Formats: sequence, C-alpha cells, structure tokens
Amino acid sequence: MKKSLFAAVIASVIAITLSACAAEGAKQVVLRSATGETGVYKVGDRANVVGDLDLTDATIETFDIVIEELVPGGSWAQFRKITASKGSSSVGFALVKDEVGEYQYRAIVSGEEYGPFTSSVLKVKYEAKD
Repeated sequence: MKKSLFAAVIASVIAITLSACAAEGAKQVVLRSATGETGVYKVGDRANVVGDLDLTDATIETFDIVIEELVPGGSWAQFRKITASKGSSSVGFALVKDEVGEYQYRAIVSGEEYGPFTSSVLKVKYEAKD
C-alpha cells in the first residue's frame, strides 16, 4: 500500500512537470526519464521512467499500456504491462540493468476500439561503474 501511494504521488509530481514539455510521438503517451534523472546510469543503478498520458479524447475508461524493450536482433518484446484509467495522467516503471549498453523502450496505449498509439522511443544508457 505504501509503495502504491508513493508511486502515485511521484507520478503526479512528474506529470505536472511534464505537462509543460512538448509531446513527442503519439500524444496519448510520452516516455521520459523521471524528473532529476539524466537517462544515463551506472550498471546496477535503478532507472525510473515515466509515461505522461493524454487520454482525454478516449471514449473508454480502462486502457492497457504495454512497455516494450528493443531486444537483440532488432525486435520489440513486452517488458511490462500496466493498466490505466481515463483519469490517469501518468504511469511509471523502473528498471535495473546489469550490462553496459543503450536500451530502448516504447509504450503502446490501447483499449477496446481505441488505439493502439505508440510513443516515440526512449533511450536509457548504462555505463560501467567507476
């Protein structure tokens, strides 16, 4: 319960911050590194990603948001699946990588007779520890 409340508070703060940013990709979802994070991390560190949502034009109440990761070989694979409601303004997820590299993520928003809408790609870089 505490974790869910904390995530909701963080998501709200980030959504307000992101509302001033121009959207890239589908207007329904924009992936960004969490406020205060650069998108570059050390191996083993936690990266926090936020998806800013604009679902105001939707006629349904519940949405699936599938987070996909670009895997070796160049194909997209499901990394996470999140359910959101029309009133949601953002969602978030965290990741930790154990190998150096640049990882790519995108979000796909869909619902019954709505979408799918795909975000632009977010790149997250992991570097070796000093």
